[in-house]
Amino acid sequence: MDFQSNPQLELAYEYVFQTNKNIFLTGKAGTGKTTFLHHIKTGSVKRMAVVAPTGVAAINAGGMTIHSFF
Repeated sequence: MDFQSNPQLELAYEYVFQTNKNIFLTGKAGTGKTTFLHHIKTGSVKRMAVVAPTGVAAINAGGMTIHSFF
């Protein structure tokens, strides 16, 4: 993982790769949520759905809106 040294982020990254649990990723603007998702998507062979509340956020995250998904 090539993130800056952030123990919480590294723990979350390992959690995603080592378990079969779902995650709900949330946080303030500019905290790196989309970057984290991109790292997970490129490094994982797991099937995943990336959904976001708005169209702009969905496009940035490479997913779709929650409404469109369901």
